[in-house]
Amino acid sequence: MVEPADESDRQMLRMANAVRLGMQATPAPVALSPRRPVGFRGKARLYYYPPTGGERLETPLVLFPYLGISRPYIFDLRPGESFAEFLSANGVPFYLCDWGIFGPEDRDLGMDTVIADMVPALLRQALDHARAPEATVFGYCMGVPMTASAIAHNPALPVRNYLAMVGPIDFSEGEFPMQTSEENFDVDAIVETFDMMPAEFVRSGFKMLNPMADAQLAANVAQNMWNTEWLRGFLAMNRWSNEWAPLPKQFFRQWVHHFYQGNDLVRGEFRVDGRKVDLQRLTKPLLCVAASNDNIVPPASAKALVDAAGSDDKTFLELPGGHISVIAGRRARQDVWPTVLRWLQEHDAD
Repeated sequence: MVEPADESDRQMLRMANAVRLGMQATPAPVALSPRRPVGFRGKARLYYYPPTGGERLETPLVLFPYLGISRPYIFDLRPGESFAEFLSANGVPFYLCDWGIFGPEDRDLGMDTVIADMVPALLRQALDHARAPEATVFGYCMGVPMTASAIAHNPALPVRNYLAMVGPIDFSEGEFPMQTSEENFDVDAIVETFDMMPAEFVRSGFKMLNPMADAQLAANVAQNMWNTEWLRGFLAMNRWSNEWAPLPKQFFRQWVHHFYQGNDLVRGEFRVDGRKVDLQRLTKPLLCVAASNDNIVPPASAKALVDAAGSDDKTFLELPGGHISVIAGRRARQDVWPTVLRWLQEHDAD
């Protein structure tokens, strides 16, 4: 939309859009790309996004994002701003793990089950559906330490390549380790207060990283309210950013103990099913992407995977953007998505 030259015209558009916004009774439409469920494990569901154009790749891409925290439709936000849509249009057979919404009945779900059972099971279901021998595994955010641990724990998994994006590996970096240090955060006492870690608890932890975010957002909305197309994108993103999801209490306890407080993964002390995870055993071709302005996973935290992995073919890229805009913003469409696609094409099966 072309910005009106006159401020009075912009103000009229702001008022008109404000009225429309106030009258809007339904949430912004999201997750509109064609997909179908092809597998499950526990509450997790595996969705397939079939290619719609381009030269079809032989190697499917299987994405494991964060567990809990938020909903995964950030990868399929809306038409024209959807990573899933982009992959499909360029011939990539794309599978997405949606971990589901956890409740009190999931209180005992721990990291061993997720890493040693659920990730391998969902990966094999994707390969069975794709009729492919190997996949490119894609870890995003929390999905990186989970999938990297799964592959290093069991190098025989049918993995051809590994893509890691904004995932913490060195947990001594960033602000979360300070918030959750043993001196400041008695995780055992906290988790026993709840049947599960509630969504509002999760929300408050992230809001503490940027207490002024809501005020900055309000100012940004007021400035851009005249732009109807911008407003549509904002409403979709705002819906996602306010749909927080709970975490299983045992998983949260172990995550804080082993990662934020112990930094066990980079120290070689993290165990899955009683056996130490050695990231040197991750030998697949590796692309590790960090975001230059990420205040949740600083680039140094993500880069630790490249330093620790045993891969001969490994690349680290620090690309412009923040923790979310690196996958779902304008810069993502311009820089990150094409970069990832080229790497997938270069590392496809012969």
